[in-house]
Amino acid sequence: MDSVDIAWLLTPDGVRATQQARANLDAGVLAHTIADRLRGTYSAAQSRAALALVAGRISASAKFEDAARLIFDREAAEQATAEPVARWTARRFEGARLIADLGCGAGGDALALAEVARVIAVDRDPSRVAMARANAELRGVTARLDVHVGDALDPLPSEVDAVWLDPARRDEGGRTLDPDAWSPPLSEALRVASTVARAGIKAAPGLDLVHAPEGCEVEFISHRGGLVEAVLWLGKAVSAPRRATVLPQGVSVSGEPDTGATPIAGPGRYLYDLDPSVGRASLVDVVAPTIEAWRLDERTAYLSGDAPIATPFARRFRVIESMPFAERHLRDVVRALGASRVEVMRRASPVDTNALEKRLNAMLSANGQVLTVALTRVDGVHTALVCERERDEG
Repeated sequence: MDSVDIAWLLTPDGVRATQQARANLDAGVLAHTIADRLRGTYSAAQSRAALALVAGRISASAKFEDAARLIFDREAAEQATAEPVARWTARRFEGARLIADLGCGAGGDALALAEVARVIAVDRDPSRVAMARANAELRGVTARLDVHVGDALDPLPSEVDAVWLDPARRDEGGRTLDPDAWSPPLSEALRVASTVARAGIKAAPGLDLVHAPEGCEVEFISHRGGLVEAVLWLGKAVSAPRRATVLPQGVSVSGEPDTGATPIAGPGRYLYDLDPSVGRASLVDVVAPTIEAWRLDERTAYLSGDAPIATPFARRFRVIESMPFAERHLRDVVRALGASRVEVMRRASPVDTNALEKRLNAMLSANGQVLTVALTRVDGVHTALVCERERDEG
């Protein structure tokens, strides 16, 4: 999908073609058949563009409430930041005079940034720039969002006092965690960030923190239980050494990374499975006291406690049985408890949880409760905890 395709998709004919493609797809018609049908009225290029837009909007629907009217192809939608995440990070730039969004893609972050300040957004890919411009128009923010083709390392206008930089993190082999292989490399992104009062650099959640510069804040963000983003905050954007954020709840916890202050003990009445942002940010020592909990082992982020405390930073399970892991014994226990199905999760366990789950469920009856089996280490011993998930406001 190029800029010519996008311009056509915004015309009445383009809108009709897209609506026809979506209606056919929803009716179960195969893509190649839809293309044939569209080519009765539109050119081959236009038919391909309409199908590409439908695929992009379907992919974007999990990220944007108004995906059905925005412009994406599938790749752009997959690379775009989910709107709740983009709006969360954009809040750090409130009060900025002019934000530069460098590497804006189809405009997911730029649209959120435009809600808090004026934005100039650049990308080297003309197709992505065309998408971002179209999305700015569809959102009605063109007065606050100027999009053009450019490089992240081009000189910034003097009025820019904040930068959001999203380096491309792919090479010939796919995604890469090597900051030197990013485009631009992390070292260059940090150089650009140092020229403004506040900046944020988007990174993969798996970033090795040895690459985080001294004095920066590293924020790990989860969305609907999945770890989706790491951000290196610099300058006036820094608020703490580490931060873990849970969305869509919109809550975060911050502080110094773990020092091993949380005590270690055996299982209590409850097991707490921490949100992945907390473990990745090494803020277990910060969260544990808030739920009156302790670690089960120094190598795992499972916590346990005797108080049923609700928290957005962990899922809570009531512990029913605790035993050294042995599959035959575990099978007998869950069967005796009348389980109809088990879900298996693990930390610091070598067991294939999917395979174990299938084997256990194959011998259970259809009627009964759903139990959770947590495989972990308790004071160095491979242990199975049979639990019941507790639903609460946390």
